Amino acid sequence: MKIKMKQNKVATSDEQGSSTQVYEAGVVYDMSADWQMRMASKWLDNGIASQSVAKTQKKVITEVQKKKKSIKKK
Repeated sequence: MKIKMKQNKVATSDEQGSSTQVYEAGVVYDMSADWQMRMASKWLDNGIASQSVAKTQKKVITEVQKKKKSIKKK
């Protein structure tokens, strides 16, 4: 799950909780591990973060005109 932080939050940065990290406001974080998803769910419930929507990029493709081969007869 991807979340976007609404405010700065100091929280654990590994599963054991032995180190911390500042999760900064406005930054999108990928919370893919089980312990990260539990932490992200609490933040979503408390309004500290919002769920980020995947950005899709659209390309406009225009048709290319094919050149006609012309065969000249002698």
